[in-house]
Amino acid sequence: MHILNMIKIQLKLLFNNRLAVFAIILAPLLLTFLVSYSSSSVNKTNVYFADKDNSEASKQLILMMKNQHDLNLISSSESEIKNKVDSDNITVGVVINKGFEYKLENNESLDATLIENYDNIDGENLSQIIISDENTLQKVNLDSKNISKILGDNNHSLYSKLIKKTNNDSSVKFSYENLKNGQNSENKITQSLIGFLLMFLWFVAIQGFRTLVEEKENNTSNRIKGTPTKYSKYLLSKIIANYIFGMIIIAIILLVGKYALNAKIVNNVVPEVIILAIYFFAIVGIVMVFVPFVKKHQTFTIIGASIMALTGILGGSFFSMDELELPKAIQIISKFMPETWGIKSLKDIIFNNASLEAQIQTIIVLGSAGIVGLLVSTILMKIISKTEKGF
Repeated sequence: MHILNMIKIQLKLLFNNRLAVFAIILAPLLLTFLVSYSSSSVNKTNVYFADKDNSEASKQLILMMKNQHDLNLISSSESEIKNKVDSDNITVGVVINKGFEYKLENNESLDATLIENYDNIDGENLSQIIISDENTLQKVNLDSKNISKILGDNNHSLYSKLIKKTNNDSSVKFSYENLKNGQNSENKITQSLIGFLLMFLWFVAIQGFRTLVEEKENNTSNRIKGTPTKYSKYLLSKIIANYIFGMIIIAIILLVGKYALNAKIVNNVVPEVIILAIYFFAIVGIVMVFVPFVKKHQTFTIIGASIMALTGILGGSFFSMDELELPKAIQIISKFMPETWGIKSLKDIIFNNASLEAQIQTIIVLGSAGIVGLLVSTILMKIISKTEKGF
């Protein structure tokens, strides 16, 4: 019971610094939001269109494309689109021909033309989007006619209501980026959040052990060692409290990421939590190795920030190392980063629904790193303590 009280006291100390706790939670979430926002803005595809029909139906097609795809629609004329295509300023444009609404009302094939000099991937993707939206318009038009006959309601009014519902319904979205990259924006948000979460867990561990360094700096560690409580128990309470503190922070970030950023971060909960728990255990063990050598908390913070940035970059928190052509030496070094193992396993679990058994290599590597770190730090503390007593 005594050690439980000690853990409780240490947790209170950690959560007392509300500003630091808030910054730890906010940092990975804010970075994820900024990266995903800038990425979505940059990756939005410009599509030039000419509406020759200028009808409610053609305007509705444009609105559907604009609202439901990662497209930036730019109104133009047919001649201007042809000039841009001929001069290779754009690869493809779309023209909605006259009679579009008439054909929709009479259940005929809708008339929208792609302008391109040669077959290209943008044209194929845009063609699929237009076909998808045209099919939706035809389905809504047909359904509204059938329903209006049964209810005796105004067909145009019912058609407008159904179209409005279609535009607002996220379940009918057809992502251009899905076609282009095979990966939707939610996946990008999730990948960013995974990387930044794992990187900032270094700061969580550093924050948890700052009190140990401050005690040495204020010369209170000797007084603590002179109390009836064994110092090993006191140290154990700090480690456990730091671990609990980290797991609470992880849970908060996962929940906020899921509901505020719409990240697919909580798909396969049990394996995800286990990997995150083992990863944080490894981080705690590695950070503990530095504790015996550092005598000022400012130095500890600087060392921790440097390690966090270095391992984050080399471990793939900012970008996947596999996608870059890097020197062999850097590729080898990146394999020793905890983030590399954590990101790889979490991606596999979240995106591929992989089992925990498939991540056994990651569990062994990270678990071993944590155990070795704690053992080395314990031995170093004992050696330093005996050396100090000798003087």
